[in-house]
Amino acid sequence: MQNKRRKSTAITLFAALLFFTIFPHPLNAETEEEPVPMDAIVVTAPRSQRSTQTGDVSLETTTSFYTLIPREKFEGKTDDLGELISKEVGVQVRQTGGLGSYSTVSLRGSSSDQVMVYLDGILLNDASGGGVDLSNISLSDVESIEIYRGMTPAVFGKSSIGGVVNIRTRRAQQGIQSTVTAGYGSFDTWNVSGFLSQKPGKWDYLISANYQKSKNDFTFVNDNHTQWNPNDDKEEKRHNAQFDETDLLAKAGYDFTGDTRIDFMDQWFSKDQGLPSWDNSKLSNTSFATDRNIASVKFTSNDIGAYHLNTSTFLDYMRKVETYKDLDGQVGLGRQHNRYTTDRYGGHTIVDWHTSQNTLSLMLDAQRETYAPKDLFNPDNHINESSRDSLSIGLQDSVFLFQEKLTVTPLVRYTQIHDERKSGVNSFGTLAEGSTENDGNWNPQLGLKYRPLEWLTLKTNVGQYVREPSFFELFGDRGYLVGNSDLQSEKGTNFDVGFEAHWASPNPWLQKVTLGSAFFYNSVNDLITWVYDARGVGRSVNISSSLIQGVETTLTLEFLKHLRLIGNITFQNPVQQNEIKAFDGKILPGRAQESSLIRLEAFCSSAKVFAEYITEDGLFYDTANLLKAPNKEQVNLGLSFVIRSLTITIEAKNVTDDRYQDFNGYPMPGRSGYISAQYKFK
Repeated sequence: MQNKRRKSTAITLFAALLFFTIFPHPLNAETEEEPVPMDAIVVTAPRSQRSTQTGDVSLETTTSFYTLIPREKFEGKTDDLGELISKEVGVQVRQTGGLGSYSTVSLRGSSSDQVMVYLDGILLNDASGGGVDLSNISLSDVESIEIYRGMTPAVFGKSSIGGVVNIRTRRAQQGIQSTVTAGYGSFDTWNVSGFLSQKPGKWDYLISANYQKSKNDFTFVNDNHTQWNPNDDKEEKRHNAQFDETDLLAKAGYDFTGDTRIDFMDQWFSKDQGLPSWDNSKLSNTSFATDRNIASVKFTSNDIGAYHLNTSTFLDYMRKVETYKDLDGQVGLGRQHNRYTTDRYGGHTIVDWHTSQNTLSLMLDAQRETYAPKDLFNPDNHINESSRDSLSIGLQDSVFLFQEKLTVTPLVRYTQIHDERKSGVNSFGTLAEGSTENDGNWNPQLGLKYRPLEWLTLKTNVGQYVREPSFFELFGDRGYLVGNSDLQSEKGTNFDVGFEAHWASPNPWLQKVTLGSAFFYNSVNDLITWVYDARGVGRSVNISSSLIQGVETTLTLEFLKHLRLIGNITFQNPVQQNEIKAFDGKILPGRAQESSLIRLEAFCSSAKVFAEYITEDGLFYDTANLLKAPNKEQVNLGLSFVIRSLTITIEAKNVTDDRYQDFNGYPMPGRSGYISAQYKFK
């Protein structure tokens, strides 16, 4: 009854908001007055709010359903990337604990491995797999975040079943900019960051540094994994969940001419974190450490030759070293002390040809990645290195018809994969037989965007996608997870259709309305998922297929000059189509069937106050749907105000102290509070 009541309330709220959108003036049925002439309505397209360069997605012409999160939305807050994007429509994030803990993203019911995450065009998903850990991306470096749900634009080297999260780091602006930020909050959380950029002429540089740590010793109810026996439940603090991380970003660039430029970038990230044991033992000392370095050099040259081509080419290198240490067997299957080293070299080129009727884009992407696990507990146990070579070629043509009211965007992408899979270890701890795999796939896409009215845009997309299994799914070399060397690649088809509407008006009570909604359909064959035995040991398997259908709706109202109301709601039905009857028709684990956000903001020139209500419902932890997660209902409050060059931000999170777990046995924090101060030098 409670679920139905909340769904009814949400639907009623959106119906009411839609009503006031359609009828923007109050009606008076009791009096018959002369008609009042309405003010002229000014229609504006949504601004991208970002700086663009060759190689960036054109938000004005893309047919993809996307969300843009500019830096102003999160600057100075104690947020991580997962918490930030989880509030957007069509996005869900699963997290294993508090701030800094392992978190992954799902778009439109996809798995985390089915979502490609990019940093300045550099793919962060690696062959070692497991999904990109969003907690390892510092927001101090970020200028904006783009979320493309479903269709993958051609500028990205790899297509994706779920979609793309593109993280754009900060770029130097004209003159000198510098800030210092410090914050403190619950569970002994500290954060200090600094930023400096300068562009005096043709040269420019940028430095961003961040340090963050937390004990994460929040209080939770430990049921000792005896769900049906409340007699042994007790409230205690989370043990061995602490983390500390350091992030450093350095950039430099030089403008040879107005059309030719070179950019250098290096980002270093280091993190040490504890991993709590299943029983939250005080003696647990299991840890996981990550050290990652990304370097790139990018060359941009525009207006080349008679056809005025625009080009962007970059070379990149990434090295990631992860160390998993469980000497007493407190978390995983027996005692483990392993190091996993990933090295990847890549090259990426985009060539654009613009005319008044179309934009033709050619993409070339090549990568070589090696994965070298090492057993530090048994140094004599030699584990072979695995590698993956990939080559992608994509061609996209955006054709503008009927005075640019209709955009037709066909895209074809071919990807060739060559694997040397030699890092498997069997259940006896000895090397498994390796294999060599070659796979090539065509991934066609088609997108349409039609603007019948100045304020209304209709969109639809359809595409096919393929995802090869990761080494983590193949080898399962840590914790309670074992691999499966017989896995087949996933093959999916995406379809979506919907609309976006934007109104702007000089009326004093309602200045702007933005409304969007889309239906999405995602069918995946040979879906890779994890199944667990009675001991809780997981093994990756292919299931016959899955079908995900849903509707996502977003609404923003700006009214009374100082108020903004934001509503996001997603309904989805992510079901298995399994040959095993016990699982057929069951909800895919780790995907909520309903998620929503309602946020009210009040703002003026120097202060801003917000309140938001977040819900998730219909989430199951397991494939058989025997373990249902409790409903998530959170209320967050915040205040920020400016005193000259100083900005103070105060946040109260989960003020209702909602007890919730994204993963079974991994509690999330209850009520918490944070304060931060940012000073901008002039």
